[in-house]
This record gives sequence, structure tokens and C-alpha cells, in this order.
Amino acid sequence: MPEDLKKADAVIIGAGVIGSAIAWRLAQANIRTIVIDRGEVGGEASHAAGGMLAPLSEADSAGDFVNLCVAGRAMYADFARELQEASGIDIEYRTEGTLYLALNDHDEEELERRWEWQRTAGLNVKRLNRGCTLKLEPRLNPDLRWALKFPDDHQVNNRSMAAALHQSARSAGAEFITQCEVRRVQIESVSGIKRVTGVLTDQGFIESDVVVIAAGAWSSLLEVENHQVMAGNKIKPVRGQMVAVEMPSPAINHVVYSCRGYLVPRLGGLLIAGSTTESAGFDKRVTAGGINAIIQHAAEIFSGFDQLSISEIWAGLRPRSKDDLPVLGLDPGVGGLLYATGHYRNGILLTPITARVISELVIRGQSSIDLKPFSITRFLRPEAAG
Repeated sequence: MPEDLKKADAVIIGAGVIGSAIAWRLAQANIRTIVIDRGEVGGEASHAAGGMLAPLSEADSAGDFVNLCVAGRAMYADFARELQEASGIDIEYRTEGTLYLALNDHDEEELERRWEWQRTAGLNVKRLNRGCTLKLEPRLNPDLRWALKFPDDHQVNNRSMAAALHQSARSAGAEFITQCEVRRVQIESVSGIKRVTGVLTDQGFIESDVVVIAAGAWSSLLEVENHQVMAGNKIKPVRGQMVAVEMPSPAINHVVYSCRGYLVPRLGGLLIAGSTTESAGFDKRVTAGGINAIIQHAAEIFSGFDQLSISEIWAGLRPRSKDDLPVLGLDPGVGGLLYATGHYRNGILLTPITARVISELVIRGQSSIDLKPFSITRFLRPEAAG
């Protein structure tokens, strides 16, 4: 590690889209930022994702989390423009919207429930009959019954986005150290007050008053000296397998969901199908059973999917917290320690808003959004939280 990299204003552990976006915002504010990753930039969940910006397609009920997701989604048009200006990379922000199909009795019950709570909450959801749905997407299963349309649930190319964020952050002055293992986040205690002093890595020590844990599924494996808040598997990996096939002609334009799978069209001529949800530890193998299930579910949505040529198969690890909510904000007991992890199925969606609130906390000590519902304190014992 070069000598001049051993001190920073802020160290971010994790170079996925979350860590890179935070680094970009901090570097724009002239905060000397170093990003450390055990692998390569954007090489884990950011690379494996589907790129959907779909809070209404994914959410089960109204509340703080949906509000956060909708607010994050609303940032994307400007975010995509700014990223392209800064990096020269088009992240393929697409606004055709998302369709959610009812294919059987169970699906109809689920869509009815979504329709009711989202309409009651004042969200932008439309109900389409079979004919209207097939007019929008003629290649879908002709036996579908009806669908919900979410006009504001959009998509991006997540791999292009990871590259754009890396380029933008570096251009703004952030530095990235890859293939570097963090052994310990070091803290000191003065008069009973704990504070971050830096991180010890397998390449040396980096001094910093601010450390942001954005290590995704690996966050709970990080050792924070004499501090146990993240211990105990607060964040666990959940494997998701994916399949990309060559786009049929005519092309599918909308993101399309069913209760069992989804299809994501890409501008480059691919159609991505996903995904599994598996507790497999840190095993990222692609399995015959997983891929077979994805193809079966995709063929329910689009008849003939199983006849298309496969271009790529892969798997990634989503970072899932104990209550499925992200962990965002300041550590209650250690000054300078922040969390930006546990985004589970919504890491791409929540990237812009996570970068904003975490950079606000670093720069001025407070966030423009109430982060209490997502604080690490929710995992503490009542007596410890006080």
C-alpha cells in the first residue's frame, strides 16, 4: 500500500454501488476518502443484481421502508444524468414501468391485496385487464388473467452503474484499494468515550476518524475492536441465482413480475430472469435446481422462454438483516462509525438515497431523513439501547 494512502478523512469498507456512491459524494465535498474491498469494485451483489427500481413491486405494506424506497426511486432521473456527466457511462435508466401478472387464483389474491393497500396509500398503481396487458407486451403468456402496472417502477443496468460510480468517485478524488482484507476497525476510549481511529488491513493500517461499514453480506464478519454491535450475524448472505437469455423478437420492454419470478429486458439484447432466495452461507455456486426453477417461473411469464439461448448464468449474495430492513446511520456507542448495509433486495434502488444520508452524517452530523427505523440500535437489548 503506498505510503500516502495510510491516512484518510473517511474509510469506506466495501466497494459495491453503496460504498462507491458514498465515496463519490464525500469526495465531491473534498473529504479525502479511501474505499477498501476484499475483492474487486462492484464484484459482488452489485454485479449480480437485476437492476430493478421497484419498491411497489417488492413491498408488502405501507410504512417507513416503502417511504424510503419511493424517495430513493424519485432521485434516479437526476442521479442517472449526473452519473453520465461525471463518468461518461450510460447506466441505461429506463422508464417503461413494471407489470405484475396474475396467472392463477393465488396470484389474483396477492395482487388484489397489493392493489388495495397501495391505492389506499395513494401510490401510483394501475389495474389492467388481460387485453390491455397483452397490448403492452404481446409476447407474455396469453393465459394471464390481469395485471398491475407500476408506471414509476423503473430499471437501470446495475453493472454499468457500478462502473459509473467507480469512475465518478475516482474522478472526484476518492481512492480504491481492492484485494485488501480488513482485519479490524480500531477504536480508542478516552474518558469512557469510544471513537474510531482507523482500520487495520492485511496491507497495513489506515488512520481515519470516520469508518463506514458498507460491506454487504460480509458486514457482520468485520471485527470492531471491543465492540459487539454488529456481532451475531446481524447481516446474513442470501444467495440469488440468475439467468440471462437472448432477447426474443419482438422485444419485451417492461420489467415483468409474477409471484414466483421476474424478467428484466436489457438494451443490449438480453432478457434477465430471476431469482432464487437461498440460505447457502457464502456459497455462490450456480445449481441445476436453482436454474431449472428460474426457467420454469420465467416460462410462466413468457411462453417459450425455455427455448431461448442462454447467454450467462450467475449467482450473488444479498445482504439480509434480521428484520429485512437496511442498517443505516451512526453507531450509538462509537464516534465516527457508520453503517450502510443490509439492503437485501433493494441495494440498487437505495443507492442514491443511502449515499445522500450517509454523506450528510459525515459532513454535518445529521441527516435530512429520519433514520431511526433503520438504526443499528433496533438490534440492541433494551438495556443496552439506553
